[in-house]
Amino acid sequence: MAKNRLQGRIQVIKMKKRLIFIILCVFLLGFVFACAHPVIRNISPQDKKGTRLKWDRETHKWVFKTEPPDRKAPRESRLPSFAQAVPVPPLKKEADRLIELQKRALTKEDYLRARFKGKEIVLPEDLPKNGEIEVKYKIGIDDILNIYIWKHEDLSMDVPVRSDGYASLPLIGDIHVEGLEIPEFRALIEKKYNEYIENPQITVTCKMPNSLQVSIVGAVGKPETYIGPATMTYILRGDRTLLSILSVVSIKPNADLEESYIIRGDKIIPVNLKALLEDGDTSQNVILHPQDTLVISEPLKEIILLGEVKSPGRYKTNRKSTVLDALSRAGGVNSKNANLYMAYLARDNDILPINFKRLLDYGNMSQNILLNDGDVIYIPNINENKVFVIGEVNVPGVRYFTDPMDLMEAITSSGGFRTTANRSQVVVVRGNPRKPDVYAVNVLEMMKGKSLESFYLEKGDTVYVARTAIANWNVFLSHLLPTLTSTRVIQTILNSSWNP
Repeated sequence: MAKNRLQGRIQVIKMKKRLIFIILCVFLLGFVFACAHPVIRNISPQDKKGTRLKWDRETHKWVFKTEPPDRKAPRESRLPSFAQAVPVPPLKKEADRLIELQKRALTKEDYLRARFKGKEIVLPEDLPKNGEIEVKYKIGIDDILNIYIWKHEDLSMDVPVRSDGYASLPLIGDIHVEGLEIPEFRALIEKKYNEYIENPQITVTCKMPNSLQVSIVGAVGKPETYIGPATMTYILRGDRTLLSILSVVSIKPNADLEESYIIRGDKIIPVNLKALLEDGDTSQNVILHPQDTLVISEPLKEIILLGEVKSPGRYKTNRKSTVLDALSRAGGVNSKNANLYMAYLARDNDILPINFKRLLDYGNMSQNILLNDGDVIYIPNINENKVFVIGEVNVPGVRYFTDPMDLMEAITSSGGFRTTANRSQVVVVRGNPRKPDVYAVNVLEMMKGKSLESFYLEKGDTVYVARTAIANWNVFLSHLLPTLTSTRVIQTILNSSWNP
């Protein structure tokens, strides 16, 4: 009996030893594992989507690795309950057509016919060249002739040629002299005076060849004449060529030399003074006729450059001026601040699809179109926070902001609504003028306190307050949007933030 009890105790002790041994082994294993890998419960979990737990072998820590997001289209920010996005109708194709017309170069003949409608156009190359015609002086109307009769001082005098072509001389009376050369006239009066004077010795000179006058108008400085006070007329001398007369003319620096022309009766003779004066093209050195009028063209166009250019303002430009020419006139673009993606060219009621980024940064000359009179180029500032408020508000204009500005603040800073304003459909135009986003905001709901939400504006937004209710948005936007993004905004800029 005692022997059995002893054996039982021995078995219990053995089991306890085994149990203790197992516990020690488990403890040791856990200790070793804990030393090599920190426990997960000591890591602060991150409640973010797209993350998973991963062991970092370099730092020997558990870390959450962020999974790259799916490439899905970004969600539009949630609009307040009182605002709605308005689908914008497709842009008219007239703007694209305008670009194509600019690219399509007219022939010289077509352009001249369009410019001088109903006039006979004679090109310089179709006229007789210098040396092919003999230039001889013939007496003309208003000329002053000096007649000297040897030993007869009482009969010697200056004689004017009247408008009827006659001149009056002592003793012999009226003689028709217009169209005669000097030798012919001298022989005629010698024959007449021979009846009164024995063997008259007569000398005839042209003292003032007023019949050889030509007029020069346009982009010329204070003209100089060969005789008398400064007038707009010049007397032909020498070979009577265009170069001869231009040698005494002061041409203004802004003259459009390529668009000059000569008026000769009912004919128009276009002359390229730039080719003549700068390139030495003698085909443009036309022989002038008495009573010709040379027109040195003033700049034919006026354009406006606004925003991030070195010298914003109004500029007179030549007919062939392009977008790059205009930007050069304004001193170039402030590249550090210019937002080329949002820059645009406005013409009449259209925003032309000119990509200034491609033109200026990548040299895409297809965007360098010819400018029209009245075109406006606007280069916005990439850092400047401003919105345009126009329409039925008391003080339309540009509103600048530093802190976020909501629609109500913009309208309040513009003097509030006029009594004629439609408060329930305020239009907000946002983004690229060629492909804008348009929102209709019911400000009346906000004013009644029915909503505590705000409609925050973004830089470059245009707020338009209409006068009447908008029933058909497609019709409204198709008619108003081009005007809203060009003429009205530009007029606001001119009136509010820039004074020439």
